[in-house]
Amino acid sequence: MKRSSKLLLGLTLLLLAISQSSSGQSLKNLKLDNTLSILNDRAFFKFPTAAKNEARGTDIMSAEHNINKETRIVLDIDDMRLVFFAQELYKMGDKNLFAEVSKEKGLLNFNRKILTDQGEVLSILSTPTAFDSTRKAILVNSLLVKTQDNSIFQINAYINPDAYRLKDEFVKLTEQVFRTITKGTRESNLAQREETLNIFGTKKGFRFTIPEKYTITIDQAYDFQVFKFNKFTNFSDTDWTRLTIYTGNHPTYFYKNYELEEKSSKKVTGKFLDSKVEWLTFYDSDNQIFLKEQIILSDKIDKGLLVHIAMVSNKNISIEELTKIVESIQIK
Repeated sequence: MKRSSKLLLGLTLLLLAISQSSSGQSLKNLKLDNTLSILNDRAFFKFPTAAKNEARGTDIMSAEHNINKETRIVLDIDDMRLVFFAQELYKMGDKNLFAEVSKEKGLLNFNRKILTDQGEVLSILSTPTAFDSTRKAILVNSLLVKTQDNSIFQINAYINPDAYRLKDEFVKLTEQVFRTITKGTRESNLAQREETLNIFGTKKGFRFTIPEKYTITIDQAYDFQVFKFNKFTNFSDTDWTRLTIYTGNHPTYFYKNYELEEKSSKKVTGKFLDSKVEWLTFYDSDNQIFLKEQIILSDKIDKGLLVHIAMVSNKNISIEELTKIVESIQIK
């Protein structure tokens, strides 16, 4: 090798070493002085100064991601990126949560520990025992949080491949961030109740009779609105239940997303706003999914308005519960 080539190689290695040392040093010295809200004030954490709340991007035809359902915090350091991603799980926990979490089996193995136990807030840290450096987003830590109302959310920390060389430092940093948790000011209203919610683009509203343990989120864009009902279940419970009510002019049947065909549906008579409805019902045995839906012309609300109602669960008895919610809806 020529002397000039050796000098160039040596200089390159030196610069790389300096860059890595500098980045590692900057990670260790990051101040956690940036308090940010998670899931619309469900909890608060202190992040590094430069961390920003940046929602995931959506296409022009979609509603923005709901702040009650997810939060994305991004920290960029040169070519390295750290992302904290929090999600509402619609789960409930109790004092035995750590034991239940420890029983979970997944694709990754974790070292787990109770990170904070403040009485009203319990957090459980799960750190992977091995890291997949081939992924675009590499999981370095995960925190499960039971809040003061016993509902549970999860916040995961991911790095990009450029940050993998400092993965151990990012594991330490994210644990430090997770230790700063303080309880939030927003709790989930899970009591049986009645709620009247305005229908976007009209002068009317839906009056819902909501059973215990249900919550509603609303997604809205320039020409449509979606009411989403989710039922909170115990952490170890495998049942799930969802009700979606779309109002607008361009609805799409859910059965197409599940690769089902209308000819395989069973038609069941029911009602919506005191009018007769012929529901399409499906059972996907391969995926254990029950689906009941219909697109309904609703001139009672607004001339030409379409309402798409979709009830989905892995238990047929839950579809019956959702049907009662739908049939009790009134217009105000």
